[in-house]
Amino acid sequence: MGSTPLKRPGARGYDRAESLMTAAIDLFSECDYSSVTIHDITERAGVTHSLVYYHFKNKEELFDRAVTNLIEKTIKGYQESRKFHYNPVELIEDWFSSNIRFSKELRKLVKIMFDYSKPRHGSPSVAAAINNFYEEEYRILADSVRQGIALGHFRKVDPLQVASFVSTHIDGIFYDSFIRNDKDIAHAMSDLKWVLWTVLGYKAKKDNRK
Repeated sequence: MGSTPLKRPGARGYDRAESLMTAAIDLFSECDYSSVTIHDITERAGVTHSLVYYHFKNKEELFDRAVTNLIEKTIKGYQESRKFHYNPVELIEDWFSSNIRFSKELRKLVKIMFDYSKPRHGSPSVAAAINNFYEEEYRILADSVRQGIALGHFRKVDPLQVASFVSTHIDGIFYDSFIRNDKDIAHAMSDLKWVLWTVLGYKAKKDNRK
């Protein structure tokens, strides 16, 4: 008799875990962490209650993995963008476009990170992922500004100060979208990019704010 083949985690199990994490992200971005239940998540994902405990120990682990997974995907997207742009102006343009293109996911992420900052026992893995997210954002912006100055595209400024300014205002755009319940951030992003070009003394070929 032949041996029974070993079970592989497989695409199906991966897809189920992904669907649970997606549902969790949706709910954690809509409601406070404490008010979301496992039942809410399974109902949103359309799976059985027991399936959660096959993939995750509890709600805390599901939250941790869902948030870190989303952050890692976002960072990977930023890093991929850097591979295809050697011109700092093009990279910054693409970075702003990516923020608009993926605004639905980023909006959820910013909301969750804001709620996560409230006092409660946090997860070291989530805290580290959030730090990595902002470090990558700063790195892209500061390196692009630094390169642009070296190439003579931008006037001399403090790259880290500019990166901090833009990063802070990006968060502000997302927070404002929550307050006004307006998911269309394209115009606000275009305005911020215009301010950045003005600070850098760069004249863009086209003013997309109009």
